Parts: sequence; structure tokens; C-alpha cells
Amino acid sequence: MKILKKWSFLLVALCLAMSLCVFAACGDTNDDKDDGNHTEQPGDEDPPVGEGETAYVFEAEYTKLEGLNGFGPSGSPTGKGLALEDAKASNGFCVANLGSESPITFTITSDKEVTVSLRAVFGNNSLGGTCKWNPDTFEILVNDTEIEYTEFTTEKSTEIGQNFKTKTIGNITLKEGKNAIVFRVGDNKYLSNLPVGPSIDCIKINTDAKLTMEEYKDNIL
Repeated sequence: MKILKKWSFLLVALCLAMSLCVFAACGDTNDDKDDGNHTEQPGDEDPPVGEGETAYVFEAEYTKLEGLNGFGPSGSPTGKGLALEDAKASNGFCVANLGSESPITFTITSDKEVTVSLRAVFGNNSLGGTCKWNPDTFEILVNDTEIEYTEFTTEKSTEIGQNFKTKTIGNITLKEGKNAIVFRVGDNKYLSNLPVGPSIDCIKINTDAKLTMEEYKDNIL
């Protein structure tokens, strides 16, 4: 009986330790606990469309996914499997389970050089806790130049599905012709000691330039 009690205690302790690891998976600490006070970060609202401008929305699930690998553990999704159906996403899909081998590249062609404000819609990717994203933990590059942006967070949804939010990255310059806007997982250990990124729904750009994206619509067929 004493042996049984000893093993029962060890099993409970192990389960408790594992649960703590899960809750800390996205950088939760005692300093990050939810105090019930949430403040929207500047730039989260879509601005009005200016005269002569078009509000472009480019979907992440239509980027090239072939050859990409998910966040790492055995059985993680690859290629088209990174396209995840979610009713809350703008097109009913996003890309998720992103890791160090799954940079998401939006190939955008512009009919002229133009400076625009880049906004993106991110989800929590079902990660526990509050995740902090900045140029170290999550890299954003435009034509091979890394962009500095203000840190933002993603939080776990209290409802079914992901907690998608629009974040303003900042001003970028698109050259005439092809441009590569890349979202790449940086230096973090947010999921079981593995680097991972937020899910990406889409990017948004308002401009008077004519933009088109190289699309792979069979990703979700």
C-alpha cells in the first residue's frame, strides 16, 4: 500500500509539472498574469481608404507553402497542411503551426515604387498564455531587409477558434516590380522548447499603386 501511495504521489507531481510547462509555453510569468485590464495597441484599427487608394488584402494561405515544414515535432504539418481552416479568419483560412523551417513569403508586384503602411492579421495559433512578438522572436523582412517594429502580443482565445487581431507593422517601401514580404520565426522557445510563430491570416495595404500577389489557390482545394 505504501508503494502504491508513493507512485500515486509521483504521478500527481509529474502531471502538475507538465501542466506548468504548458502554461509557460508562451512566456507566461508571474509578471504577465491577466489582471483583466486589456489595452488595444495603437494601429489595430483599419484606417479609412484614401482618395484614389485601393484596400488590398493578401491571404497567407495563398502564399507558396510547398517545401515548408511545421514547428518541429514528429507529425507536425508540412506544405499545404500549414493552411488551417478557421471561421474567424478573413478568408476562412490562415497559416499556422509555423516554425523555423516555414517562413511565409508574400510575393507582391507593384506598378511603381511606393511607401505604404503594412498591417497584418495574427492569431494565437492555439498557444497557451500571452506570447510576445518583436524583431527578435518573430522577424519581418521586406526585400531582405529586416523591419523594426513595436512589440505586440497575441492572447489565447476564450472561444472556439483563434483570437485574430490586426497589428500595424509600420511603413515599408515597395519597389517597382516584385517584392518579397517575409514573416520568419525568430529566437524563441514558446512551444515545448521549440521556436514557433503566431498564425498569419493575411496582410493589408492601402495604396494608389496597383498591387498583385503571386497566388497558390490550390493550397486550400
